[in-house]
Amino acid sequence: MSENGAGPDLAVYESGRKSMAVAYVLWLFLGWFGAHRFYARAGRTGWWMLGLQVAGWTLGLFGWQSVEPVDTNVFTIGYQTAQDFQVVGSFDNGPLGLIGSILRRIGWVWWLVDVFLVPGMVRRWNMRLASALGVQR
Repeated sequence: MSENGAGPDLAVYESGRKSMAVAYVLWLFLGWFGAHRFYARAGRTGWWMLGLQVAGWTLGLFGWQSVEPVDTNVFTIGYQTAQDFQVVGSFDNGPLGLIGSILRRIGWVWWLVDVFLVPGMVRRWNMRLASALGVQR
């Protein structure tokens, strides 16, 4: 209600409503981690998106192995060339790395699908807020 008690407080509605433009910027830059879903108050699914990425990257790190120098019997003066190194392993090696890769890819596909779902999420939040405040739209 407004200060005089006559009607809904439009200022509260305007301060609480979500912008479609902000949601899409968050989707574009931080969407893999569910930021657009947290912004649009679809937090439960935002946590799932965040969890997929964190778990996927963490499991992928289990496959990581360092780059080690190789004895090439090449005479170098004070430096080593790129040919003097070989990759012993790579990111996403092994079964845990594979699971991590799959989890990240599921999150990325979900992120791509969300380009079509963002308007509905923002609209639902704004309608819920309007309904709670008694604002007619």
